[in-house]
Amino acid sequence: MKWRRPPGSVSAIALALYLLCSCNTEPSGLTVGYVQITPDPVLEVARTGLFRALSDSGLHVGQQIQLMDLNAQGDLSMITSMLQSCQARNPALIITSGTPCMFAAAQQVQETPVVFTVSFAPQAVGLKQVPGNLYGAYDPLLAGETVALIQECLPEARKVGIPFNNAEPNAVFSVGVFRKELEKAGLEVLTASVTSPNDIMMAGQYLTGQQVDLILVAADNTTYLGLNTLSRVAADSRTPLFVTDPIQAEKGASVGFGVNYDQWGYQSGLLAVEILRGRVPQPPIQPITQYELIINEKACREQGWSVPGSVRERAERLIE
Repeated sequence: MKWRRPPGSVSAIALALYLLCSCNTEPSGLTVGYVQITPDPVLEVARTGLFRALSDSGLHVGQQIQLMDLNAQGDLSMITSMLQSCQARNPALIITSGTPCMFAAAQQVQETPVVFTVSFAPQAVGLKQVPGNLYGAYDPLLAGETVALIQECLPEARKVGIPFNNAEPNAVFSVGVFRKELEKAGLEVLTASVTSPNDIMMAGQYLTGQQVDLILVAADNTTYLGLNTLSRVAADSRTPLFVTDPIQAEKGASVGFGVNYDQWGYQSGLLAVEILRGRVPQPPIQPITQYELIINEKACREQGWSVPGSVRERAERLIE
């Protein structure tokens, strides 16, 4: 069935994004839409892995694939318009990066296959029914293991501060899971609300003012956009900063433990290959199983602590 534009006009910004998107005009190519939540370096790692999987399978952007490359720049309200722009081109596939993009596509895209990456499982973030055209690799969120790591690093810690954006389903889900695990381990949890990166400094100062023993950022795109600011607050207050996206340690977090984003993208890319080759991936939705630990030793020193040797020796990467 041919897709029909839903009632209402597409915003001028979304239309401009659509017209300026990166596309190959060769008529023989398969049109693929790529919708990403924000231009974050961590998401770019997953993106690189995903397109490497396509290339390894003989599907190259600019040759076999015409790419519609759209980015919401962190504005959640843009996602619907970008998905409308993608569907207007009758693509063979839409790929989403970021839980908000997956969530919107699952509700909005009825027939075109959708592959997601860098997302939690659809049902975990409140999607009551998973549509049959949705595929992807998700983060099972090893909260228990992360809490054990925190306690190994900071055995005297009693109070954990978590800044998060309650408009992001991924952030709401992760904070809920971590609150349960932290409280089960006997730790008190304080949260601070952020709605944009401009709120990060105030949220961080509020938490450190409450004498938290550490700050944890868990799967929150908004907070990660302002992580450089939060790391400065952590250094000024001598408060260790932990993140569940390992590569975010490059922005000044002391410790990052979580999914390997390159592998995450690659696994999602293999699902995309199956669909573009006319096959149905099995299982359609899969957990990512490769995790990594990254320690930023410079950030540890600035934040007033040192990682135990038992943890340091397990790290896949040390940032000096």
